[in-house]
Amino acid sequence: MGAVMGAAVWVAQESAADAGGGSPGPFWVILVVGVLVVAAVLALVVIAKYLRIGINLFLDTPLPVTATLQDYTPPEGEIITFPSLEGRSLRGLFIDRPAGLPDRGTVVFCHEFGSDMMSAGRYAWPLVAAGYTVFTFDFRGHGRSFTSPHYEPRYWPSSHEVNDILAAIALVESRRDVDQRGIGLLGVSRGASAAAMAAAIQPAVRCLALDGVFSTDFSIDELMKRWAQIFARVDLARADRTASVYRGFRALMIFYVELKCRCRFPSARRALTKLDAVPVLFIQGERDTYVRPEQTRVLVDLKPGDKELWICPGAKHNQAVATDPKTYALKLTEFFNRCLAAEVRENARPPGP
Repeated sequence: MGAVMGAAVWVAQESAADAGGGSPGPFWVILVVGVLVVAAVLALVVIAKYLRIGINLFLDTPLPVTATLQDYTPPEGEIITFPSLEGRSLRGLFIDRPAGLPDRGTVVFCHEFGSDMMSAGRYAWPLVAAGYTVFTFDFRGHGRSFTSPHYEPRYWPSSHEVNDILAAIALVESRRDVDQRGIGLLGVSRGASAAAMAAAIQPAVRCLALDGVFSTDFSIDELMKRWAQIFARVDLARADRTASVYRGFRALMIFYVELKCRCRFPSARRALTKLDAVPVLFIQGERDTYVRPEQTRVLVDLKPGDKELWICPGAKHNQAVATDPKTYALKLTEFFNRCLAAEVRENARPPGP
């Protein structure tokens, strides 16, 4: 591309010299304009190539395998139907704490992409056993919640998932006495990212635990760095390019995808910067290839105020609960006991799996 522009400059200089320092003749003017048009067309072709790669990566990213695992006992409780913010039907489940335990508060569970509300039995069981009421629900397009004809759920959290969490919080506030403690959130993968965005909007959220959280903008940049040089002959996204190259392509790509999907794809990174008064527990797998620990550390650094990071040794994406269930249970209960429960028993410890 630089060679083409250099040629245009050389042609302009030569045309001026041939004209004896005067104005270039019509032939040279046409030639310079032609070279510039060719350069612009080539630039558009390269940009279109990168945009097509980014759009394909966005729309066709493979989902984490944990969504299909059934290594848990499905929870039981009160199944209800409640309205989304648009008035459509969402399905939820209240999982009550065991009889005899004091009420420690209410936690809303936000499942991962491709799963459903029953996966609360995999991740949230330590909270139920410790005395918390857990409300879990199916995101739209999952389980038995409504499916929109104009929206296909994807791995990336959209404004629709954020709205579903806000609807779930509104239901909990209308059905349960959460007094002054507010509500806790526990989210997994896409559900974790959407939970962070909802917490930045809803002041009732007192604290949140994020297992495998990621930010769409960071993840898209990583995918472009990894795959663009394989599929594009003209490498505009080399590792030595500035971050502005990735931001530019990402902004154009997300703009196109938002128009196509009829929704927004907000940034969890931006949401986390607004949670200075909300404690956050970050849970990350050491061997996670979907969301690398380095990405999570960046999000942790961006989040102001009270925060905690646990990187589970040997765990893959969303697998900390299976790799080290005792520590997972301990981290969750200690965090919510400290940040949500009105009273914390001394030396409280969650039961074993």
